[in-house]
Amino acid sequence: MGTLKRSLTKALANVGYEVRRLSAVHVEFANYANLVKAYEQRLNESGNPVPVSDTRARLLARLQGTPPSEAYFIVQALLRSRDVAGEVCEFGVAQGETSALIASEIRAGSKVLHLFDSFEGLSVPTDRDQLKDDIFSLGSIEAYAGSMSCPEGMVRARLGAISFPQERVAIHRGFVDRVFSNGSGLPKEVSFAYVDFDLYEPIRLTLQYLHRATSPGSIVIVDDYDFFSTGVKTAVDEFVECANSSGCVYELVVPNPEYGRFAVLTRRG
Repeated sequence: MGTLKRSLTKALANVGYEVRRLSAVHVEFANYANLVKAYEQRLNESGNPVPVSDTRARLLARLQGTPPSEAYFIVQALLRSRDVAGEVCEFGVAQGETSALIASEIRAGSKVLHLFDSFEGLSVPTDRDQLKDDIFSLGSIEAYAGSMSCPEGMVRARLGAISFPQERVAIHRGFVDRVFSNGSGLPKEVSFAYVDFDLYEPIRLTLQYLHRATSPGSIVIVDDYDFFSTGVKTAVDEFVECANSSGCVYELVVPNPEYGRFAVLTRRG
């Protein structure tokens, strides 16, 4: 048994994994949870409150692709838009980890969580998408078509694990051009949206839809701004420039990249 264990440990180490006792993992999470508590205390003291949550630290620790610093922008945006009429949306859900965080933050209310995803991976890039950060070392933006796909069942399992009411979840399956063309079941009003579609065309279409569905006080966070594909930043900048052509309809804030690569659009008019 000792030889087998050593061989397995070595094999896992060769691909970047480490075998540790469960007790050590518990200690590491306890340290992480303590750091989360301290950070939230500093936020509250600085006038940027976050509601108390018993599950947030665990959900933050599970996030993939969304750093905790960006996640707190999501948490605070949900709080600021809580009294704005409309439902909550996520466009591009991947494994459902961010979906679970959003669901946990709105669980005490009555808003429906609308999740949009093809469950077939990324759509085909257009000529507006230039590869900026080759995150999987695939060599070209075209090679990413169909990548990053996750099954719908995984997302539902994440929501089930936090006991979020099934009747408050609406999953819109398919590429958004078809989903928007169909129009069935789309929320007529949206108070908050997290957009993580990675490419120009689906983000362009999503922002156009949200422009019709949002009202003053609504907040939209777009992930991967100026990261991965140049199309994300292009789509956001073009949208804001057009919407603000005759006045300030959207306030665009791009936080320090150390917090993550994303943009925050707050509707003012």
